Amino acid sequence: MVHTNGSLAGRFLSRTPTRIAIAGDWHANTDHAVEAILHAGRRHADVLVHLGDFGYNFTRAYLDALESALASQDLVLGFVEGNHENFDWLLSQPTTSDGLRPVRERIVHLPRGLRWQWGTVRALAVGGAYSLDQFLRVEHRSWWPQELITDADVRSIGDAGPADVMFCHDCPAGISVPTMQRRTRGYPDVVVQESERNRVRLRAIVDQVRPRRLWHGHFHHRYQSLLDGGDYRTVVDGLGRDKDPIDNNLVVINLSDLARHSAASDVLAR
Repeated sequence: MVHTNGSLAGRFLSRTPTRIAIAGDWHANTDHAVEAILHAGRRHADVLVHLGDFGYNFTRAYLDALESALASQDLVLGFVEGNHENFDWLLSQPTTSDGLRPVRERIVHLPRGLRWQWGTVRALAVGGAYSLDQFLRVEHRSWWPQELITDADVRSIGDAGPADVMFCHDCPAGISVPTMQRRTRGYPDVVVQESERNRVRLRAIVDQVRPRRLWHGHFHHRYQSLLDGGDYRTVVDGLGRDKDPIDNNLVVINLSDLARHSAASDVLAR
């Protein structure tokens, strides 16, 4: 694989898109992922951002099928990590000089804390979430401890300054996700508390970055809410999962609207 800024993978950062497709969890569902990519192409997207729970074990068949679909639409896909990803495999893949981690020519991982700029829009990737069912899984086989946002992540990402838009897997604390109670019902309190701690860490990053918009997956529900941070406001969009209707799982938005919304205040100097 070519690991240079001039590669197809490098286009994710080097070309400023006009229209961006944003997709929620695919859980390595090949048929749905291919259909979503084709849908993004029909909606004239220039690039696709995936919000995690993307590849799980990153099988060759899955990645090859997506690579072919992306080539047919001349798209490049960048994904943040979810919680259901094989981190041992993913983090062993080399990164390029611009910080991307290609897994195919047109598929790149956006490592936690990666920042880039499309036109005047400053973007930030912060993947990761807590697996509520990890006590039913096998460590390093069906769940991986690297899924969690760490205190070190909070410090390093927050200290790097503001951004206009954040692409995340988890949802920051302070937002009541419509499916939250249903998803946590029946789990031990200690597990639910661990999940909330990851959301608190993400919120600590948001409080420092103060984005105008934040996009996330993980909760498998399409909704929009407003996070009022006191001296900032962030519009939060959650997206649905594979097996949902495509329009719940994937949206296409103009670059001019990616980090702008009438509900988000622009009063603060950025």
